[in-house]
Amino acid sequence: MKKVCLFTTAVLLTLTLLTSCSNVEKSQPAFDMAAARKGIDSGNQKFSAAVANGDSTGMADCYTTDAKFMAANGPVISGKKNMEAAFGGMMHSGIAKIDLVTTGLWGNEDLLSEEGTYALATKDGKQADKGKYIVLWKKEDGKWKIFRDCFNSDMPMPVK
Repeated sequence: MKKVCLFTTAVLLTLTLLTSCSNVEKSQPAFDMAAARKGIDSGNQKFSAAVANGDSTGMADCYTTDAKFMAANGPVISGKKNMEAAFGGMMHSGIAKIDLVTTGLWGNEDLLSEEGTYALATKDGKQADKGKYIVLWKKEDGKWKIFRDCFNSDMPMPVK
C-alpha cells in the first residue's frame, strides 16, 4: 500500500511540475524597448518637421487626445485646439526650428518616460532657448504619442 501511495504522490508531483512549466512558456513576449525607441524617435522627428513647417496642427497631432502641455511660466494647456493656439503663438514669435535629443528612455508597453534636451532657433538661426524636458508617451491608435510634456529652460530668466 505504501508503494502505491508513494507512486501516486510521485506522479502527481511530476504532473504539477510539468503543468507549471508549460504555463511559463505561454507568458507574454518581452517588451521591445528598441522598437519603442524607434516610435519615440519617429514622433520627435514628426514634431520637429511640424515646427520647421510652421504647422501648429501637425505639432498638436503628436499629442494624445488627453495630453497636457506644461511649459514654464504658464498654466497647463489641455486639448488639441488649445495646443494648436499655443503652438501658433510660438510660431508667430519667430521659432522655426527645434532640436530634440533623447538622453534616456524608460517604461513599458503602457507608458514611456523620455528625458532629453532641446534647443529652439529662430528663422535666422539665432538660438531662442535651450533646456531639458521630460515627456511621457503612451500609445494611441497604435502609435506612440505625447501624453505629458514638461520642460524648462537652461537660460537665465530675463530681467525686467
